[in-house]
Amino acid sequence: MKKNLLITLMMCFIVVVLSGCSSGNVNSSDLAQSSDVTSSEVNKETDSKEIATEKENSKAEAKEMGMTDFEELLTQLPMAVVSTKYVVQDDTYKSLYPDLLQTVIINNTDEDIKDAVIAIVAWDENNLPVKIKGNIDFSDGSYVKEVNYSDINMIGGSTFGEGFGFGIDQNVKVSSFRAIPVSFKTFDGNSWTNPYYDAWKTLYEGNKFTEAITVKVAVDETQHVMSKAQGNSQSTTKSDVSESELLSQLEGHALKVIETKYTVQDNEYKNLYPDLLQAILKNDTEHDIKNAVVAFVAWDENKLPVKIKGNIDFSDGSYVKLVNYNDINLVPGKTYGHNSGFELDQTVKLAAFKAIVVSYEAFDGATWENPLFSDWKVLYEGKKRQ
Repeated sequence: MKKNLLITLMMCFIVVVLSGCSSGNVNSSDLAQSSDVTSSEVNKETDSKEIATEKENSKAEAKEMGMTDFEELLTQLPMAVVSTKYVVQDDTYKSLYPDLLQTVIINNTDEDIKDAVIAIVAWDENNLPVKIKGNIDFSDGSYVKEVNYSDINMIGGSTFGEGFGFGIDQNVKVSSFRAIPVSFKTFDGNSWTNPYYDAWKTLYEGNKFTEAITVKVAVDETQHVMSKAQGNSQSTTKSDVSESELLSQLEGHALKVIETKYTVQDNEYKNLYPDLLQAILKNDTEHDIKNAVVAFVAWDENKLPVKIKGNIDFSDGSYVKLVNYNDINLVPGKTYGHNSGFELDQTVKLAAFKAIVVSYEAFDGATWENPLFSDWKVLYEGKKRQ
């Protein structure tokens, strides 16, 4: 009996000891897991603080800047104003020859700039702000006037604006003015917007001019660079054939351009005798050709594309200019174009050009359209010359 009781007590003691050990192992595991979670949370919190600190450090702090320091900051941008000048074209006939607000800008990048926008503010002789109104402008004018500088063809390091300016209404009296580049686009499809344009407007728009004026500016040099355009169709579109292949195929056409020539009719009276783009056609067809259409493309001295505009042309011109060759009466084996050409507007400056026959119509009713014209446009239209 005592023996059985002793055995029972010993077994109970063993169970209690084992239970205690098992319970101790579970608690130990839980503590270890809890310790790991706490450590992870601390690391995450530390990482978050470091990221937040980095963002705060990278974020530009706004600081008060005077006019001189702010204007100096603007000269460090991809595009900057070099000079401004008030130009009087004529003292009497201002409706025909309006005064100009001339702004010369510089391209501080290595990109070829196609278009730009500048903004102008002005003051009178009392340093009070003036609403700027254009020569042909049906609005009341504005304290900040944005002006499009289109088709300016600026290569890296070049300037634009000499001999050019914004024509103002003759009733606008300006004593002084300032300008700023707002944005620009390149031939490659890249673009840039001035990060300090809003601060510039805050400084000048509708405000009296004084050397003591200041503005808060968040200076961030990372914003001084251009942004790359996404998926620009013009710059990524490619022809199915190379230029050499295309020119070889064009040589095989029965009606083709065999020669091009730039002709200066008069060095002085270009309104009466404009420069000509001549394209000489050769008819190797069996048809008597009545009408034809010829397309032209052109480039400037920097190999940038030029918009072609005719002598009497109220459009802005185009990179591909279609010209009607009507009533040319071109019989088989003969040429046409030695004594005629497309008359250019005197403001168009070009160094090289190409031409292609787009289509023709014969006296017997036969017609033809050039199947290579689309490839030709893809290769040349609005593209820098290689």
